[in-house]
Amino acid sequence: MPIPLPRVAEEVGIVLSGASASIAPIVLRRDRELRVLEEDLVLLADPRLEGYYMLGVVRWITRYEPFLRRSVHNMYVEHPDALDTETVMPFSNAYVEIYAGICDGGPVCNGSHRAVNNVYAPTPGSKVFKLTDAEPLTSYLTVSDPITVGVHRYSRWRIPLDSAWLNYHVGVFGATGTGKSRLILRLIREIVGKGYRLIVFDHSGVDYTPYAGELGATVVKSSEIRIEPQIFASIIARLTGVQHQQRDAVEIASLCYAMKVYSENGGGERYQSEECSEILGQGRKGLARYTRGPRADEDERKSAREEFLELLNNVVHHLNMRASSAVKLRLLVRLTVPERLFEGLRSRLREPSDIVDMALRDRLVIVDMSDEQDIEVKRGIVASIAEAAWEKIAGERKEVNLGLVVDEAQNYACEYCGEAGRSLETIAREGRKWRYFVIVASQRVARDIRPGVRSNLGTVFFSKLQSTGDLQELAGYLDLGRVTEASLAMLGRREFYVAGLMNPLRRPLLLHIDSVGGED
Repeated sequence: MPIPLPRVAEEVGIVLSGASASIAPIVLRRDRELRVLEEDLVLLADPRLEGYYMLGVVRWITRYEPFLRRSVHNMYVEHPDALDTETVMPFSNAYVEIYAGICDGGPVCNGSHRAVNNVYAPTPGSKVFKLTDAEPLTSYLTVSDPITVGVHRYSRWRIPLDSAWLNYHVGVFGATGTGKSRLILRLIREIVGKGYRLIVFDHSGVDYTPYAGELGATVVKSSEIRIEPQIFASIIARLTGVQHQQRDAVEIASLCYAMKVYSENGGGERYQSEECSEILGQGRKGLARYTRGPRADEDERKSAREEFLELLNNVVHHLNMRASSAVKLRLLVRLTVPERLFEGLRSRLREPSDIVDMALRDRLVIVDMSDEQDIEVKRGIVASIAEAAWEKIAGERKEVNLGLVVDEAQNYACEYCGEAGRSLETIAREGRKWRYFVIVASQRVARDIRPGVRSNLGTVFFSKLQSTGDLQELAGYLDLGRVTEASLAMLGRREFYVAGLMNPLRRPLLLHIDSVGGED
C-alpha cells in the first residue's frame, strides 16, 4: 500500500542544488520553518523517481537574513527599534542526511515495497515532507525479530529493533542521569520476551533487583556464589602485587585454600587434588580443623587468614624458597588482602554453573552484588559465571541464547579489571557464533571499556557523554553519520541515539525511551 503522504506528512521545503546521494541541502518554507526541528524525519520526493522516496533526518538548521549579514555593518545596530518584521526577510536552510531509499511500488524498484540503500542524488526543487506519523514506514523494513524500547523523539514512530543481532553485543553509554538503567530495564523485558536468557549483574543492588518481581526474575545474592579457585588465586595475586616465583607461591596457596574450603562445604571431588593434598600434609596443622565448621573450641580457632598463611608457609617450603620470601609474602597478605575475602569463602555454596543453569531454565537471573565490599570479589563473580557458561558451551557444543548484562561496566570491562575484563572480552570476540553475548553500560567509552570489548559492540545506544572524546571513539567503529557534540547537548533524560546492527537503518535515530515503573 503506498505511503499516504497527506495523512502522515506535511510539505516543509524544497531541495537546493549541490545534493548528493547521502546529503541534501534544503530551504524551508517561511510558514513551516518553525515547525521543523533537528532530528525530524523527512521524505524527499523527486519527481523523476516515480514511487520512490528518500528517507532522511534533518540536521544543521540555520537561520539567515540577506540584509542582516554578520560581515556588513548597518544602521539597525545603532537603532534596533527601527527594525520590524516588515523590514527583515529571514529564511532557513538545513541539511537532510539521507538514510535510505523507500521503494513504494514504482518502476525504480520493480514494483517492490521495501527500504533500500539510496543511490540517487535528489533533483534540486524536489519537495521535502516532514513525517508527522512515521509508523507506516515499519512495513517497508526487514526486521526478522522486532523489539521496541521507545519512540522516535518527534514523529513518535515506534522503531522496531532487530533482536536477531543481539549476539553481536550491545553497548549503552551516557553521563550520570541520562537514564541508562531505565533503558536496560526496557531491553531486559523485551529480550526475555523473545526467548533469550539473561544474567544481570546489579552492581549496587538498587537498579534491577527491585524490579525482579515485575520482570519475573530470580534474585541470587553474590555472596552465595563460589569464585572459581583459579580466579580466586588471580585476585589474591593481584592484591599482593607479587611476580615470578613469589606469585606462583601465592597462587598455589590460594588455589589449594579455595579448593579445600569448597571441598569441605559440599563441593565434592571436583575440588580435590593430589597436589594440594601433598602441600596440605606438609605442615603440622592442615586446614581440615578450620574448614569443617564450628567446634566446641571455636573461640580458639585461628582466623581464616591465619590458616591461609600457614598453608602459604607450606607452599614456600615446598618450592624451596628463602625464609625471607616467606616473611615478605606473609606481610603482604596481612597488609593487602582483607580478612573477609578468606572468611567469605565458607558461605559460598552455589556453583557458578548453577547460576548459568538457573538462567537457562528460568530465563532471567539477577545477581545482587550489593553485599560485596571488594571490587575484586565482584569481578571474580562476573568472571566465574562467564567462564562457567563457556564450559557449558564446550560440553554441549550448541547455541545458548544467553546474555550477560553488566551495568557500571567501567568496574568490570576495563583494561585493569583482571579476569572479569578478559572474560568479557572473550565473549565479545568469540561469543556470537554460540549466541552468547554481552550488554555493557557505562558513563564513558574510551577509558572505561577495553578496546577488545568496545570494538566488538554491534549496536550502541548513546546519550550525553561524559567526555568529548567518546563520540569520536564510537565513530571509529560505528557509522554515526553527522551526529555531533552539539546534537548530544540537546538531549534530555531518557533520550538516546541508537546506531548499529539492531537499528534497521543502521545509522543513528533518536529515541525517547519508554517509561519504567510509572515514570513520566
